[in-house]
Amino acid sequence: MEKLERIAEALRSLDLGAGVAVEGRTFVGPEDAIARLRDLEGIAAGLASRDLFELYDRSVAHDGVFDADIHGSGRYYAYLLYELKGATPEDREEKLAAALADLVSQYGKDAALGRIPARIPGRQVSEALTLRPESEDFPAYYSKARMAYAEKMALIELPKAVLAGIRADQERILDSFGWTTVRVQDSGGEVVDVCGDAYLLSLEGMAKADPYRGIWDCLVAEGCDHIYDFEVRTDGEYPVDQDEALGRYYAYVRATLKGQAPDERKARLLAALPSAAVEAIGGDAAAALFKESIDGDQVTASLTIRPDAEEFASYFNAKKIESGTERLRRQILINVQAEVIGAVELALGGAQKYIILE
Repeated sequence: MEKLERIAEALRSLDLGAGVAVEGRTFVGPEDAIARLRDLEGIAAGLASRDLFELYDRSVAHDGVFDADIHGSGRYYAYLLYELKGATPEDREEKLAAALADLVSQYGKDAALGRIPARIPGRQVSEALTLRPESEDFPAYYSKARMAYAEKMALIELPKAVLAGIRADQERILDSFGWTTVRVQDSGGEVVDVCGDAYLLSLEGMAKADPYRGIWDCLVAEGCDHIYDFEVRTDGEYPVDQDEALGRYYAYVRATLKGQAPDERKARLLAALPSAAVEAIGGDAAAALFKESIDGDQVTASLTIRPDAEEFASYFNAKKIESGTERLRRQILINVQAEVIGAVELALGGAQKYIILE
């Protein structure tokens, strides 16, 4: 409850409409941080909307060196290189400022130009050479296939390289804050907990989410053993490997819904869940939140010859069974949590994800 009260208090002082979206995540928080994030996102959007290749001259460079090999000779190569247009640093800055005049006027010269790399190395366009040719001999070692591939990859990699500095600056801003995530269905609603996540929901939204919250709360309160049986199974088989045609046999932990036949398992599962929640969303939807069986960790060493079933137990490791069962319990909770959150999102028709900077 303390977490929800803290989120509710933070939301009362924030304008969600003033949030800034950064790579699919919408952030709200202190005005100065949001302003800096918004400016950087504006520059990123401005750069993404133009042909960045117009800012650069393309050439092939011969000064790259791989790490030395076992003979100590090193491996030399040529690579595609993009450098800002201009003969001198001053000339390059003048040409870049002219090409990005709109961004310079809106965000300032330092902000707009300071994050554009002057030099971006691309992909290798020659074979690795243990002896370095003279510069004039390098073209003889260029590969048409490698050159075509380098040019193709540059279309993807050059824009990423230009934007990388902006993204790094944004991450540095974000890293200076604590984060709290809230999913908003109605900005005027109430903050509630759904599987440990905070949601801002209307009364109608809460009515849709409540059955799923009830199922999750029941699972957490009663535990996985209330719904699943845990056992060690011995019917697993690794794929045949190249060294041992018999394959590799093993035993592992498995969790299975209580009951014998599928119909009995479903009936016992629904009986173990809150009846009001099952009635609200339907038995099929409630049962779909739980996998019928889940395989867990191996509890024996790999065996190249399969023992008889009654002999398998002598190969079991008690500590592995205990730790494997506990991990399987945690995995069940993770699986059901993901299913419940997905079902709530679907029932709500979507809820926008906001990240509060604290």
